[in-house]
Amino acid sequence: MPDLDFMFHPKSIAVVGASPQPYAPSNVHFFYPLLMYGYPGKLYPVHPKADQVHGLKTYRSILEIPGPIDYVISAIPARQVPQLVRDCIAAKVKAVTVFTSGFSEVGTREGVRLEKEIVGIARQGGIRLVGPNCLGLHCPKAGLSLDPGIAKLSGNVGFLAQSGGNAREIVVAAAERGIFISKGVSFGNAADLNESDFLEYLTSDADTEIIAAYIEGTKEPARFARVLRAAARAKPVIMLKGGVTKAGTGVVASHTGALAGRREVWDTLCRQTGVVRVHHFDDLIDTLAAFVYLKPPQGRRVGIIGVGGGASVLAADECENAGLEVPVLPDRIRRELLEYTPSVGVGLRNPLDLDTDGFMNPELAARTVRIISEWKGVDFLVLAILPGILLAHAHFKVLGGHVKALARVVRDMEKPLVVVLRTGGVSKSEEAAQAMQADCQKAGFPVYRSVDSAARAVVRLISYHETRRS
Repeated sequence: MPDLDFMFHPKSIAVVGASPQPYAPSNVHFFYPLLMYGYPGKLYPVHPKADQVHGLKTYRSILEIPGPIDYVISAIPARQVPQLVRDCIAAKVKAVTVFTSGFSEVGTREGVRLEKEIVGIARQGGIRLVGPNCLGLHCPKAGLSLDPGIAKLSGNVGFLAQSGGNAREIVVAAAERGIFISKGVSFGNAADLNESDFLEYLTSDADTEIIAAYIEGTKEPARFARVLRAAARAKPVIMLKGGVTKAGTGVVASHTGALAGRREVWDTLCRQTGVVRVHHFDDLIDTLAAFVYLKPPQGRRVGIIGVGGGASVLAADECENAGLEVPVLPDRIRRELLEYTPSVGVGLRNPLDLDTDGFMNPELAARTVRIISEWKGVDFLVLAILPGILLAHAHFKVLGGHVKALARVVRDMEKPLVVVLRTGGVSKSEEAAQAMQADCQKAGFPVYRSVDSAARAVVRLISYHETRRS
């Protein structure tokens, strides 16, 4: 297993192709993010003609930089990359990310030849390559980020992704849900370091407790299967496989030059190795939220508390369709609830329909959650709220009151709680949900936009732990 820790903690970085043109891709994707995210090491822009880039002295080539260089980001045309790698060997560079496309993914003889050439040069000189055709590394502790707009926080999720766009979206979408990354990589064509190398690294990484993966294909199928099995034994691995249809497979070949493989093969591989398989990008983030926030429920019985009779019917259907059980509330619990809940508009079943008046009282809603949680007939709870309805009758303080009341109740609960903020795509509801979501996540429980997405994510968490216990 290669030791890749040095790559994620470089003390100096050179961006080759950094440009005086402010919107050049090299600046947008690499140079500015390093500055904005507060990279603490030495940062060297390299450009053949410019004197300065964003106020920093610019060097004509790698060989002119006076100090040691740990990591180089290449954003120059593909035909120039072989000479750059030779210069990196002379400068004793340790690792190079090749952002440039125009290699094997374009499917031309010249592209394939260039890719083989840079790999041969790098291996002869002891340099490790990430890419080509990728965005490279993400490590908040070291000041590396694929998107400088997110908080500079390090979490417990590591990721590997062949796609640069998907890698960045993982970082941004996860941060929106209060999920932060330990280390991550967009590795593109995987000409040198591939998915097995990075998966092995994240498996052994002490900062990473959960691994997320977007995989289009694999360079070493037998090795990848072994590495994947070892990774899934050590920590949860959640995988989104791209290129499972005829159309998707064709796109994969032109995207990263990978061989996608048949859907059935990947389904079997994930099942045999214990990998949590998801099928959509939103499912990946939803499932991460369940694994990050929730202790695993002891079973599949769910207690649902929500607004509206019709919504309750749909919630029950969605939970059962996902593989959960929706048990009937016993008379004892119903009698206890009647002591606190409004007498009109309340359906004392499961799902429990607290009407609008009931939800206008945060303490009452929280107390209802506590009563249901103490019933031995459920293993976890889902609380579904319509923020737009609350705002129509009150104001943002009611939303904040819900979070505070729930946080007090959840501290003493043994069972997990999931919050669903249903907005229906209405802008005012979405505004309220965004404000409430941040508070919920700070309080320690995950937020979803539908009961269906919450149910499917929690089922994956439960199934994973059921498999581990068997």
